[in-house]
Amino acid sequence: MLNTTLGRLIPHAQPAQQAICKVRTEVTEVTRSMLDRSNANFLLWPPCVEVQRCSGCCNTKSLQCVPVLTHTRYLQVMKIQYVNKRPLYDKAVVSVLDHVECRCQPAPRPPQRRKSSGHKQEGRERSGKPRPKDELHRRDQLKHNQRISLEDVLSHTLLKTCIKDTVHP
Repeated sequence: MLNTTLGRLIPHAQPAQQAICKVRTEVTEVTRSMLDRSNANFLLWPPCVEVQRCSGCCNTKSLQCVPVLTHTRYLQVMKIQYVNKRPLYDKAVVSVLDHVECRCQPAPRPPQRRKSSGHKQEGRERSGKPRPKDELHRRDQLKHNQRISLEDVLSHTLLKTCIKDTVHP
């Protein structure tokens, strides 16, 4: 059925429902810094996991949806290091923070901005110190050819591990 609004035909639409403030499942990246901030010579598998996060909107812009109760969950991941061009596999544990309960609370006021000199210093904080290495490499991604190779290696290795664990628990 079509409705006529302002002289135009529009398809029948369902009423919009407000996305209330509540816990929802989201996907987050598993980063090397979750395991070791000082070493960048390894990969973690899987590259992302599901976590519970508060999201939704509150009735006014002065309120925001925030967690009031959280829980730390520990996940076993595969740590892959290349030694002499050969993969070395280890199990490792990383922690993720799940939101358990959410509430609309007053939003923090934004900090007062001071006048700047008109130019930004890339890669440096206001103090002039270089940023930590893990912060600079936080968004590192595998090159296309590395990702394909890693997926092949992992699928083969994980399959062997699963079969071995199933046969010999």
